Amino acid sequence: MFARTLDVLSAATPIARIIVVSSDLTVHDIARAKGAAPLAETESGLNAAVSQACAWVAAQGGSGVFIVPADLPLIRPADVTAMIDLGTEKACVVIAPDLREEGTNAMLLLPPQAIRPAFGPASFAAHTAQARSCDLPVHVFRSPTISLDLDVPEDLAYYRELAEALGARAV
Repeated sequence: MFARTLDVLSAATPIARIIVVSSDLTVHDIARAKGAAPLAETESGLNAAVSQACAWVAAQGGSGVFIVPADLPLIRPADVTAMIDLGTEKACVVIAPDLREEGTNAMLLLPPQAIRPAFGPASFAAHTAQARSCDLPVHVFRSPTISLDLDVPEDLAYYRELAEALGARAV
């Protein structure tokens, strides 16, 4: 799924550069092979890694960051493009919730450090509340292909069902 996610991001034309934060050297090799820039993880944990990526993008002069985990088996380039297209303001947050509207499956931050990453339980509500407390417009993107992440066994059953309906190859 990681390699597929990199392929999807590469196919999304609004993406200027793909950054992968990890402490795993094999992940770095895969990232390089797919044209992504690997960054050595300086602190463990998802939110620390996302913060590191956001700080790196900001330091490079990037205007925004699109955050996506590698556990979205049906994400498409069209999802990425549609989310980025929703970020019409210079400063805003675009969030794609999970199926249960509890977690955050993808997020666009304009600028890169617009809010602090709060991935984990109830991250959709946490990210939305944080953006609103910063007076940032929040746009929500809902799509069956981006809302599916593989967290619990029920997600895998739903994936198989949805993949068949969409004509995708079920794994």
